[in-house]
Amino acid sequence: MPKRHHSYVAEGHRGWSIGANSLTASGQSELLKDLGRQLQQNYQNILKEPAPDRIKQLLERLERTRHHDEDGDL
Repeated sequence: MPKRHHSYVAEGHRGWSIGANSLTASGQSELLKDLGRQLQQNYQNILKEPAPDRIKQLLERLERTRHHDEDGDL
């Protein structure tokens, strides 16, 4: 099946378009920045949630191990 090239240009971003085979350096940079902004916006509420108990326990264990290793290096 042949590739279809879409001429849609994202909101205000003239450096790249969906379906482009190659992006300019500035277009690629803009695409990555936009993707990062969208990911941050979509996941910011999740980042505010408390970590599950199991994750907290693992982090505490890691901290204890790290402090023990640092004390042993004296």
